[in-house]
Amino acid sequence: MFYMARLTIIKEGNPLLRKHSKPVDDFSPRVHELLDDMQETMLRANGVGIAAVQVGVLYRMAVLLTDEFGIVEIINPIIKAAKNLRVAGEGCLSCPGISGRVRRPHLVTVEFQDRNGQPHTQTFRGRDAVCCGHEMDHMDGILFIDKLQN
Repeated sequence: MFYMARLTIIKEGNPLLRKHSKPVDDFSPRVHELLDDMQETMLRANGVGIAAVQVGVLYRMAVLLTDEFGIVEIINPIIKAAKNLRVAGEGCLSCPGISGRVRRPHLVTVEFQDRNGQPHTQTFRGRDAVCCGHEMDHMDGILFIDKLQN
């Protein structure tokens, strides 16, 4: 049986988490391998999303486990529309043991590229939209704990 690598998830306090990630412009097999390893790492940690920066790689990419579409890989994502702001509970693989309520859109339309560089536009709803926004924040050095509501 073949197992992918399980990557180390860096934790809050590591300065890398506060850096802005760079756009991906090379969709080589190395990027495919990183995405595969991120997915395996996320699933083994019982997560629903992981950004590359959380495994120490400053690329604008994330893997999401969505309710509606299953596993979705988003590279160089841009939110084109967002609405239905709500406050809901969140946690983070990089902030173990911490949870709290964050205000986020519960409907987002995102333009992104897949692992082959092909463009896509997808609308995420509910928890999937929250997860997408959470992971995109990571790409800009923002943690959910920065947005906690009372």
